[in-house]
Formats: sequence, C-alpha cells, structure tokens
Amino acid sequence: MYLLAALVLPTGRYELMTAVGHPPLTSTAPGWPLLMAPLGFLSDAPGIFQAFAAIILAACPWAMWAWLKWRTDDKTALLAALLLASSPLALSQSGTLMPEASYLLVFLAALIASENGKHGLAGGLGALLVLIRPAGLSALPALAAHPEFKRRWAEAARALIPALMAAGLWSAWSMKRSGGVQEAGELALAYGGGASMSPLHVMLANVRFFTASLGGSFLPPRYSDGTAAILLGTALLLAAGRGLRRKPQDPASIALIGALAMHALWTWQYERYLIPLLPLLFWALIEGLGSAAPRVLAALLAAQLGFQTLPRLGRPSPWAEPELSRTYAWLKTRPEPGALASALPVRDGWYAGRPCLPFPDDADGAAFAAKLKGARARFILRQDGLDIGLSASAPLSRLLLRAYGQLDDAKRFRKIHEEPAERARVYEPL
Repeated sequence: MYLLAALVLPTGRYELMTAVGHPPLTSTAPGWPLLMAPLGFLSDAPGIFQAFAAIILAACPWAMWAWLKWRTDDKTALLAALLLASSPLALSQSGTLMPEASYLLVFLAALIASENGKHGLAGGLGALLVLIRPAGLSALPALAAHPEFKRRWAEAARALIPALMAAGLWSAWSMKRSGGVQEAGELALAYGGGASMSPLHVMLANVRFFTASLGGSFLPPRYSDGTAAILLGTALLLAAGRGLRRKPQDPASIALIGALAMHALWTWQYERYLIPLLPLLFWALIEGLGSAAPRVLAALLAAQLGFQTLPRLGRPSPWAEPELSRTYAWLKTRPEPGALASALPVRDGWYAGRPCLPFPDDADGAAFAAKLKGARARFILRQDGLDIGLSASAPLSRLLLRAYGQLDDAKRFRKIHEEPAERARVYEPL
C-alpha cells in the first residue's frame, strides 16, 4: 500500500491504481508516502524504498539519544539508545515500508523542538506526524505541553493548529472521496451494535498481547509468548508507571499516557505498534528506577542481545520470499484475464500480477457471487490462518469467516487450485 501510494502521489491522483476501479487511497495516510515519493523519480523498484526505510529506522536510536541525553546522564542515555537499536521489535521492521519508524523519528524531532521552545517547528512536524499515522493525534497534547508546566496558550496553539488542520483536511478529503474516515469506520465496526466487542474485552486482550510482546523481547524464544513474557512485560510497565507518577505533567509522560490509552482500546494488534513507544517507555523506566536504572538497562540489554538479537544474526529471513509464493507463481501462469479477489487484495494482486479487489461485504450468497462477477473477478484466493492483527473475536474476523463460508457453496464457486503447505486455495466463480 505505501509503496504504491508513494509511486502514485506525484501524479496528483491519490488512488490505488492496481485495484479494480482505481479506488481512492483513503486507508493510507499520505505522510509516509510523501517522504518516499522523491525516490520514485529514481526508480520504482521496491529495493530503493526498502533501503530508505532501513536508514530511517537506523536514525531513530540517534534521535532518541539526542532527546534523552538532556534528561539523564550519558551512560544511561546510551544504554537506552542501544536497547532501541538492538530491539527485536524494531529490527523486525528494518527495511519494511510500514510507517512506525518514520513516525518515531518525526515524533522525537517534534518533541525536541517543542521542549526547546520552537513551537512553530513543532507544529509543522506535528502536522506531518498525523499524516504519517493518524495515531499522532494522541501525541499532540505532549507537543503543546510546556516542559516547565506553564500555561502558554499562544505557544500551545502554534504547536496544535497545524496538526489539527492537517488531520481535518485529510479527514475531509477522505469523507469526500469515500464517504467516511478509515479509522472511524474501523472503530464503528468494532464497537457498533449487535455482536461487537466490549471495550473491556478489547483492553484485556490488548494488555495481554502488548505486555507479552514487550517482555518477550528480553527472553529466550521459547518463553517469549507465555506467562513469563507477560509477567516481565507487566513488571516493566509498572516500573515505567512509577516514573510517570513522578513526572505526570512532563511532555513525555503525556505522550506515553495518550499512546497507551489509544492502544488499549484500538482493536488492531501488531508488535510494530510498540516501536514508537519504546523511547518513552525506556525514559519512564529510567525515571521509575532512579539510581538503579543503569544496572537494570544493562541487564535488559544483555538479555535482549543474548536471547533474541545476536542468535538471529546471519540466519535466513522467514520473509525472504512472499508468504504465498507458490500460489502466486501458479496464478501468474494462468492465461485467463481477470481480477483477483482476496482478504488482502493489494498484497495478493501485486505478487500475482493481477488487478485486485476485496471480498464483497454481503451475507447473501447470491449477492456475494454477483458482485465478484460484476467486477470481473476470475480468481478468488482463500488463505486460512491469516494474521490480520486483530483483538480476539473482532467483528472483522467474523466477516472474513463469513466470506470464506460463501466459497464453500459448490453451486456458485469451484476450487481450481490448492497449496496445502501455504494453507491457500484458489476458486473461480461459476
């Protein structure tokens, strides 16, 4: 999505050109594509964009050190920066075109600008921040907060207004082109009526996931997703919470509290969501531990390097080839024209070399099949066990299962290919 957005943005048509009907890219905020767009004048090969993304991630520990060195001693700041630089949570995203690393870099730059009284610069960076990820709205109160806890409304306005204007313009464009805003629609789907989830259910599922992800990054792989990981992650968060209580009005505290509250109730779960939070968590941990912080950070760094990071060096990446490479290869050999429908249509269409479209949102089997035929979908891809990063029992998971159930109707669909090792099947409409 972000690669395609970066390539199409300079044309002035912010649309998904690989999809049937060229729908507007309202699901992809334009900030990160804007940063990558100049590379498109050099090449449209993904490799140059991946290299740029890796450089952005590599800059983040330096930016964290530049921010943290004024808040603690040199040794502690260096240990915290090394923790970020060697974190498996961060390194797993090295070279990927997701926006978390660029978000973190811009956020730290905005926070430094705000804390140094450069509120106009902070406001401009805040505008870019919310366009990289709408989650940046949770960080805006921190950019408006004064580091000495003084109320200066003019300075706060200079930091807030550009970002709010950017968010408003993006929302207005999305409303005009698609009739809604992506994030608002996702929240309505999750928390709407009927069989939707309760906030408490979402919060408990997210707390378990993110505490295990945080704690597991310092444990051996066999313990990285179980009780030990949850306990260690919880202990680290409690120690960070102590730091927040010591400096509740600090801009970093306000940013961390806003981010934690947002992710507690957001229904999507990805480990990469923790990347922008790590500098704030390590700062809060330093504040909470006091004089013991250097020793604890050194122990965490040794555990992280020994159990997670160093053992992975030199190993082949599990993502060296597409997840459904055999299925894509088969689809590429098919001479028949037509589009490909799937749960992840942009990814699957890109690798299969076909126009793409999502599954129709229809409970009625006849309407479901008719819409696919109307869009000239020649192939329908089903991938079982798909990780879509949702809190347990999310409504979107049920919609996906309902779509898969439609494909079992032998009167409307016929299975024409299967790759058991990839848990993938391809159907055609009858």
